[in-house]
Amino acid sequence: MTGGRGKGGLHNVIDSIRGVLLEKDLQRAVVDVGGVGVETQIPFSSFRLLGERGTEVTLTTHLQWREDGPQLFGFATAPERALFRLLIKVDKVGPKLALNLMSAVDPDQLVGMILTGNVRALTALKGVGEKLASRLIVELKEPLAKAGLGAAGPQPAEPQPAGRVGLACEREAREALETLGYSLREIERMLGKVAAELPFDADLTQVVESALRHVSP
Repeated sequence: MTGGRGKGGLHNVIDSIRGVLLEKDLQRAVVDVGGVGVETQIPFSSFRLLGERGTEVTLTTHLQWREDGPQLFGFATAPERALFRLLIKVDKVGPKLALNLMSAVDPDQLVGMILTGNVRALTALKGVGEKLASRLIVELKEPLAKAGLGAAGPQPAEPQPAGRVGLACEREAREALETLGYSLREIERMLGKVAAELPFDADLTQVVESALRHVSP
């Protein structure tokens, strides 16, 4: 590999990978490419689109250099990668926060929040304060529109209070949400709302996806 190691240095060296999916979890996928297990960090939006382990997958990629070496990010679709690349151009938005934002809400919803200037919805996302929300809107409104990403459609409804009941996969859901960086208090609140919506035997993906729609400020 050749090329610079600056902020945008080598992100085009590995444009995509294709192979057999060996492992996947909410923010990580390992793909067997010619006998080599290639690890990528992925957003939850891509996790939902990937097939089962053992199936062939193709991920568009972004290579980021850190002080301790390269880190590869993978995306199930090209628009997801395009959104990620725009997000990390914003000051104070690193790759980890960009992935978390794309995991907390559907990417089209995130783009809609920015295009409509919805500061309230943006600040409801973990890691986004009013200053960063304003920066996202000011810096990305035009680039997102030019790229044709997302749509300024309806925003997620405000979560409603609900009684606390259990879920069959609650322990696994808690672990998954902890991995995404949410506190125990936030997880308890989110799962309380999810349990009022989904059946007791809802699978893990359904539970986590629903929980992330109930992120509160």
